[in-house]
Amino acid sequence: MLIRTAIAAYLAVFALHALAEDYSAAQRAIFKTPHLANITQPVTLRYTYQHQGTLEQAFDDVVDVIVTKVMPDGGRDVSFNFLSDKHHQDFPTIEGFHGNPVIMMFLEHDVAGLSSQTGGSVLYFRNRIRDAFVDRATTEETTVAFGGKEVPATHITLQPFLQDPMRERFEKFAEKTYEFYLAPDVPGGVYSIRVLTPGGSADKPLEENLLQFQDTVE
Repeated sequence: MLIRTAIAAYLAVFALHALAEDYSAAQRAIFKTPHLANITQPVTLRYTYQHQGTLEQAFDDVVDVIVTKVMPDGGRDVSFNFLSDKHHQDFPTIEGFHGNPVIMMFLEHDVAGLSSQTGGSVLYFRNRIRDAFVDRATTEETTVAFGGKEVPATHITLQPFLQDPMRERFEKFAEKTYEFYLAPDVPGGVYSIRVLTPGGSADKPLEENLLQFQDTVE
């Protein structure tokens, strides 16, 4: 039930933004782009997931986004296999989706971790990240290496907690940085998502999570 509520909350963001006349470049790239437009038949999008840092033991895993149906209106029905064993998190199937929900899943997994580590509210962290896309995100056009060549990509960076008035309650995570690389030539439109929380030195982050597109699985 909690996960279904979280999905509904993120979907509500999409609905609210649909009423607005102006969007930041980051909002358009994350919330208003049909990332799954290049998926024309049922397929599994496989992403590698790497966790490292001094906060917890490092591990490598995979995330599967399973497109089960392509609708005539362009929507997709999608189910998920998000990590495995003790790291696994359940997410419900969603229907008629146009964006790539792996973005929501990654962020929801992240805020659940933040809540567990700090005792703070999932809703509070989720809202700070959402709000940061409005006026505290930087966006630039770049390229990424894919399929043996450089392809166009949008790079989005934000630090949603840096100026938070409540940051003393989670000071270790106040400089946490979120990076997104979105590339329309990559199946599903998401090349990578990276979250970095600095530690005592540059080569020893407190926490780093990287999700990166690997391949499609028929």
